[in-house]
Parts: sequence; structure tokens; C-alpha cells
Amino acid sequence: MNILVVDDDVELCTLLSRFLEKHGYTVFSAADALQALDILERHEVGLIISDYRMPHMDGIQFTAMLKAEPRHRDTQVILMTGNADGNVQDKGLRKGVAMTLEKPLDFNQLLNLVRFAE
Repeated sequence: MNILVVDDDVELCTLLSRFLEKHGYTVFSAADALQALDILERHEVGLIISDYRMPHMDGIQFTAMLKAEPRHRDTQVILMTGNADGNVQDKGLRKGVAMTLEKPLDFNQLLNLVRFAE
């Protein structure tokens, strides 16, 4: 399965990409939603792991835009956030986010979610 990681934290993107590649996944990464949309034009992706706070638009706005496109309606989105506010999770679920994970991430929990999304 191809995975797209979207986060303006380059170090976290790199760590996540290496971790997921080590477990057999093909990973694309983007620093923001605009780069992510460009990647999605060129590659099929089965799962998106996106940060909530990013330049240009947040992860929930990105998910809503993504879900408006018929070809991406079924693409799973996991939202990462450093904001433990329940409103973020509720708003994300209403816009199509499958799961919200709090930072710092538990990589084993993330891997279990990725495997579940396959």
C-alpha cells in the first residue's frame, strides 16, 4: 500500500517515512496540503497520515477537500495533532478523518492502524 505523510515538520516526516518503509510500505511525503494534492494527482495512495496544523490549510480542511473528490472519497486519513482538544477530533470525524492520534506519536500504535487500514 502507498502511504502519503503530510507534515511541515521535516524531521517527523523523515522518521515516519523510514519507519513505514522499513515495514514494507511505499511512502510519499509532503510539507503541506498543497504539496500533498500535487502528489495525489500523480500517485495512487491508500492511506494519508496528516498533521492538523500546517501552512496554507489545516489537516481537517485538507481532508474535507480530499473527500470532495470522488476518486479520494474512500481514502483513509489519520490526523496527527499536538492539540488534545476534543473539538479537533470531533470536527475531523465530521469531515472524514478516520482516526486522530496525539503527538508525540506511539509508532507501534500507528503501525497497527496502518495495518488495519489495508
